[in-house]
Amino acid sequence: MRDELISLLHEAFETGIITSTMQSQIDAVKKSLKLSEAEYQQIEDEIRIDTYIRKVKERERKGVTFMGDLRKQYKITEDDKLIIQEKFNAEPKKPAPNSPEIPKQFVPPVKKAEAPKPPEPPKQSGVMNRSDKLKQHVPGLPKEEEPLPAPAKKAEAPKRPVPVEKPSPVYDDPTGPLILVADDNETQLFLTRKTLEENNYQCVTADSPEIAVRIIAEKQPALVLCDINFGIGRPTGMDVFTNTRAKKFTMPFILVSAFIQKEFMDHAKRIGVTEYITKPTEPEELIAVVKKYLH
Repeated sequence: MRDELISLLHEAFETGIITSTMQSQIDAVKKSLKLSEAEYQQIEDEIRIDTYIRKVKERERKGVTFMGDLRKQYKITEDDKLIIQEKFNAEPKKPAPNSPEIPKQFVPPVKKAEAPKPPEPPKQSGVMNRSDKLKQHVPGLPKEEEPLPAPAKKAEAPKRPVPVEKPSPVYDDPTGPLILVADDNETQLFLTRKTLEENNYQCVTADSPEIAVRIIAEKQPALVLCDINFGIGRPTGMDVFTNTRAKKFTMPFILVSAFIQKEFMDHAKRIGVTEYITKPTEPEELIAVVKKYLH
């Protein structure tokens, strides 16, 4: 049973999402094992940190150095950072490729210091090179070696500046339908909002599922664009959708996610999500989907 719990947690942290079915299985196994909350948390933390370390190594092998989104996704705390550092330090260091290993008992002999050799006197040559001549040169450089002055250019009449027409702003005051964008990635929120406002849509954003649910209830937007994954242990975009429908709100609800697995798409379709599109999404594609349901 313990192995089953570990397997379920590995799957959850690997995909970055816990479905309601998976959570029910975890709760059932936890209950069968009679684990206290502290014991369960210890197991979960160990798998969470091990998965984070593996993801970091995968990125490093690809030459990626930014890990901010991973730290946020796996909720890495200051205490976690100490544990992670200890795990890295405990790993055996691999020898550099193509470098022979030196036996431990081998001690390289110490070479005796050799007396420094006196510097050799410069060789005299009958021909003096140009740099020597310049060192010995006195004022009065012959005219043939002086650089010729550049010919004076004729002053050109100043050109009149060509007036440049500034493009008029496209989205000073959007007046189109209100759209909610829910995502925990600040960059994604900014880019999506910019795209929508450039196309004259009003936009409101939420960086958590809880805020998204509140905005839907208060503002009742014409359409919702929602991410699936808001972090391990947090409600998902699918939870936001079911909450929305439970409160009888019927606006189009579009899931925008980096998960391309068919199981997520099929589940979204089964529960009645309006449409499922994957990231990264081109601005033209996003606007085409929005217009499909608002025009």
